[in-house]
Amino acid sequence: MTARLNVELCGRLADACGRMVELDLPAEEVPVSALFAALAAAYPALAPSIASGRVRACVNEALVGADSPVRAGDEVALFPPVSGG
Repeated sequence: MTARLNVELCGRLADACGRMVELDLPAEEVPVSALFAALAAAYPALAPSIASGRVRACVNEALVGADSPVRAGDEVALFPPVSGG
């Protein structure tokens, strides 16, 4: 059984694929690391940024780590690294 998930892309990630992408999850719950792998496979333009290991995930408005679960229906946003001065 798969579950559809909408993922908001921010910053230069949105430049590559648009502001929102859809992804079918292989199960009702997967870790963020599996979400990243699935996104890189489904959207090759995101692969270099995801492979850098510097993209951060927010699930339901909270920054989470690679082992945190993502479930169907969660609000997910991905942020590229930012720099400032």
